Amino acid sequence: MGFMQALSSYNPERDSAVSVALRALEERHRAQGLTARSYFSPKGVFSRFVWPDLPLETSSRLGTEITALHKEHPELGLEPVQQESHEWNAVFHGWRSDLESAAAIEKAFSIYFPERVLWVESERDTRGRIAAECRIKDLVRFEPFTASPLKVLGTPSAAESEVVALELFWRDSLLLTPRGRPSDSDMNSLRAATQEVWKWAERRIQVILDALQERLRALYGERFKGLYVFGSYARPDAGIKLPEDSDLDVALILSDFENVYDERARFGDITYDLELEHGLAISVIPIREADFREGRTNFTRVISEYAIRV
Repeated sequence: MGFMQALSSYNPERDSAVSVALRALEERHRAQGLTARSYFSPKGVFSRFVWPDLPLETSSRLGTEITALHKEHPELGLEPVQQESHEWNAVFHGWRSDLESAAAIEKAFSIYFPERVLWVESERDTRGRIAAECRIKDLVRFEPFTASPLKVLGTPSAAESEVVALELFWRDSLLLTPRGRPSDSDMNSLRAATQEVWKWAERRIQVILDALQERLRALYGERFKGLYVFGSYARPDAGIKLPEDSDLDVALILSDFENVYDERARFGDITYDLELEHGLAISVIPIREADFREGRTNFTRVISEYAIRV
């Protein structure tokens, strides 16, 4: 997977010239989704470039434009920074272009907006969170916003008003609606396309949880009182896929049982099969219903405060 990101360092004394060049480059390609900005950090001064993942032709062309800026203007002193270096990570903080999510977003939106998806830009961080933008042609009505009878606010450009932003997690994803008012039919299509993207974001973890709940409910019958996700996947910043060393921690609430070890042996084949099927370590902890409801131990008291019911 390639990077639709680039980073260059430069001498702070050239900041004025570099800022003008970046602004000109961004203005020329704003409609194609390119951003080119200066960043100051403890590790130096940098120019940061981010551009859409899709369509591939647009992505390739913008990458060529950025390379040309470096070659044709040596007076700017732009020095490319190696990907994943300390300087790179100081600016991007683990966010990297993500073609997988960009393709999922393009596919969903193209169903409801055929021939109108102009570009998709998507990034994923080390906790699996996704931040994406998608531009849809002619999405909004271009009418001035009126703050009062005496003051009319400016109309946003198409490059701004046709862009929707998404923040994706395995649960509680978000859509930032465009600046301006889409037609009723386009708003319905926007909601439907977004729902498809949310289902894609939920698919890895929610599918496992649904299967786990179904099989444990069948195993325990009336003794089964619920499943709760705790640990790293219950954190509000948990993305669609956490690092490989993060288990999916689940509390299994039972009406009662004699021994934790006996219960683990009872459902061991279920978790083992799901781990093999999905390539994710699953840790299930049986807890008595009364202990969980009343917080009788430090463990049950802590997880009951933030655990997510399946």
